Amino acid sequence: MLTLDDRAWQFLNGPYGIDESLPEAIAGLKAAYSKELLDDIIWERIYHQNTLYENTFAAIPHLLEVVVNSTDAETQLDILCSLAVLISEDYNPPLPDTIPAEYEDNTDLTPEQVHGIYNAYLLALQQLPALCAALLPQARAGAEEDDKTYFLAATAVAHGQHAFARVFIQYSGGEEYIAHCEACGTDTFVWPKGDRLLLFREDPVFHKEQEALPITPHPDKTPAWDGTTITEANSYAWGYHFLSQLDMPNLKQYWPYLFGTASCPGCGKPLVVFESILAGM
Repeated sequence: MLTLDDRAWQFLNGPYGIDESLPEAIAGLKAAYSKELLDDIIWERIYHQNTLYENTFAAIPHLLEVVVNSTDAETQLDILCSLAVLISEDYNPPLPDTIPAEYEDNTDLTPEQVHGIYNAYLLALQQLPALCAALLPQARAGAEEDDKTYFLAATAVAHGQHAFARVFIQYSGGEEYIAHCEACGTDTFVWPKGDRLLLFREDPVFHKEQEALPITPHPDKTPAWDGTTITEANSYAWGYHFLSQLDMPNLKQYWPYLFGTASCPGCGKPLVVFESILAGM
């Protein structure tokens, strides 16, 4: 990874331009963990409004090193779930020697330097599956399902499923979603009623008397996962496995509806609900 004394930090943009004191802040976090300092680094200095920056890729390996070296599960979960938000917004191909889009305007670093930063970032991400597996019991023990939703997203990120993760980061409450019909452009509100999810043409907050449209739930209520393959194609099965492992009863009851089908209230064409939620992101 890019060492904290490397001059390259002086040429890495963040949300507010060059942050020459970022290496010092990261060193301070490594020396003595502070939740306040962590939040300052992540939410103010390397990430802003769903946007990654040049310094994001240099900082993340160091922050993951804090996770690996920590003996406090709460600290590990906090950093891991926070970093999942950032990593889920990485649209670059996860291939060595890539020049990330965020570096396209950087003329101060050589391509070799950028490759080194991005390769170290990719190498650090290889630790994520094992970290998530080790921390799952502690995440399960948490009281709040919203927190478990972020860990579910972190697990998805660990296996390269960034789009899946973004859904459960944006809709961490696990109940209300917006689906988009690509055929006609209609946005539809997916809201709960009892143990079901239903479609609404208008926002139910402001249009309480409208008629709800049904969602046909996925026919397999308890999908089996092979325990190995994690792809977009089998996200219904592996997602169900992990939310069950995390003990998430609220999301679990809605899961077949999230992956069910319905008719678009705008044009009547069929919708696959989860695909339509992805399309609306």
